[in-house]
Amino acid sequence: MSHVVKVEQRLQDPPQFFIVPADEAVAGLLPVVMGLLGRQLFAGLAAGLLCYFVWKHVKGERGIQGILALLYWITPKEMTIYRSFPDSAVSSWRA
Repeated sequence: MSHVVKVEQRLQDPPQFFIVPADEAVAGLLPVVMGLLGRQLFAGLAAGLLCYFVWKHVKGERGIQGILALLYWITPKEMTIYRSFPDSAVSSWRA
């Protein structure tokens, strides 16, 4: 009774949609689908390409983790869902 267990080689890789990361695929394909539903194919394709490249530029090399870290540091404590975390707006810490 031998069970073959497949272990992924790189556990930190983001989910893929064909060869594109899933978040970039959503950013690019959502406007295309909306354009198809509105019978505006070329406008949807243009908006999809624009959204794809803007999202890729905003995301940068750090990925979604970098965006989440940036949001943590710039969002006031009253507006975040992580109210139990330390306040990121404190300018000096006392030990």
